[in-house]
Amino acid sequence: MLRAACVIAASAALLAGCASNGSGEEGDPPRDGTPQPQERSEPKPPPSPPRNEKTVRFGTVDSVRAVTLPGTNSGVGAVVGGVVGGVAGSEVGKGRGSAVGAVLGSVAGSMAGEAIEGKLTQRDALEILVELNTGELRAIVQEVSADAFQPGDRVRLVTGGGITRVEKIPNN
Repeated sequence: MLRAACVIAASAALLAGCASNGSGEEGDPPRDGTPQPQERSEPKPPPSPPRNEKTVRFGTVDSVRAVTLPGTNSGVGAVVGGVVGGVAGSEVGKGRGSAVGAVLGSVAGSMAGEAIEGKLTQRDALEILVELNTGELRAIVQEVSADAFQPGDRVRLVTGGGITRVEKIPNN
């Protein structure tokens, strides 16, 4: 039990080292209540809105199929799984067996935590094959939206910033 407490304490100390000190941006004065002299500067004008041009192409939906977008692996699942696995593994055996169990439990828990995080964060999407008016075929993958696409639907492809999305053209 003492070893489990030591593993938990070491894990907490490791995670605490990653925590923010709450002082804001680097170089900001400490927040200890001491008033700091203020610099005088002219007010900055608000930033202008982005003026990105987008390309619009028209076409017809050829086919639609459901796909799954892979989940993210931010590392949180691996860290949490490693801590839990280390604590559980340290309860196995005595002496060296406990240390080996903690290491093996950390590795196995880390792998399991990463896999669980990936599975929990994956998203449903559609692969939409569009025949453009020029005769070219384009395949676009996008997350499932309220508009259900059917073969034969008239659509527009809006491309900007390296991202293309498919929008249904309403019937008039």
